[in-house]
Amino acid sequence: MDRQKIMKVDDSEIVTASLDHGRIIFEGLEKINFSNSLIDSVANHHHVRIKWLATGSSQSLEVEQQMIEAYVIGAETGVTQDNIQPLRRSEQSMEYDSLLYSRPVMTTMPDSVVRVDGVWNIYISKKDVILLLGKKR
Repeated sequence: MDRQKIMKVDDSEIVTASLDHGRIIFEGLEKINFSNSLIDSVANHHHVRIKWLATGSSQSLEVEQQMIEAYVIGAETGVTQDNIQPLRRSEQSMEYDSLLYSRPVMTTMPDSVVRVDGVWNIYISKKDVILLLGKKR
């Protein structure tokens, strides 16, 4: 695709494509068994940033902490799934230049309580998603 080609893409297309792309990348992580030595290769191949965040970690961004909290609440109610969030430039702005795909890793305890071990976060550039959409058209 010509990088200079003008395309009209709405937010719903970008979010849907980002969710699909995040799932494909996560499948790649599963294929390498989440090997720390290979995660960077997967990230470079897909032009994304991949980060594991354990529950309770103090090394998290605010949005990452909010996602973990949502997954913990979801685990209590039995509702958990992967997620995609546009990362806004500011709280007042609707503009965003990247999206965060997240997927929790959970363990069911012997007493049937579900524990959130952590979350895989995949940062995806909006520009790259638009280029992917252009290749499909």
